[in-house]
Amino acid sequence: LNIVQKGEQEVPGITDGEKPRRLGPKRAATIRKVFALRKKDDVRKYVVRREIKKNDKTFYKSPKIQRLVTDKRVRRKKLMKKYKLERYRLSKENKSKYEKLLSNYLKEKKAKAEAAKKAQEEAQ
Repeated sequence: LNIVQKGEQEVPGITDGEKPRRLGPKRAATIRKVFALRKKDDVRKYVVRREIKKNDKTFYKSPKIQRLVTDKRVRRKKLMKKYKLERYRLSKENKSKYEKLLSNYLKEKKAKAEAAKKAQEEAQ
């Protein structure tokens, strides 16, 4: 329901009272935008928490923040990059070893063929 134009009187139950949003933002970037935070500020302190009362106890629930860059994530990304570079280096080494082996094999094959040709010519 969108209110386009407000009339002279209040509509009971709709325009007569303020109703705050029940849930706050869940994504880290949106929380930063809403509270005008810098990149280095801790987003977890600004999450909108809901107060829940059960019997005589009060506790708070907050959403799990999505796209939150933590130290753990940074470390994992660094490690993945390291593994990727290591695999690249190993495959490059293996390729050069294979090419060397292949060239040796071809040289031997060529030498064998030439020797066989010479032997055949001498036999005639």
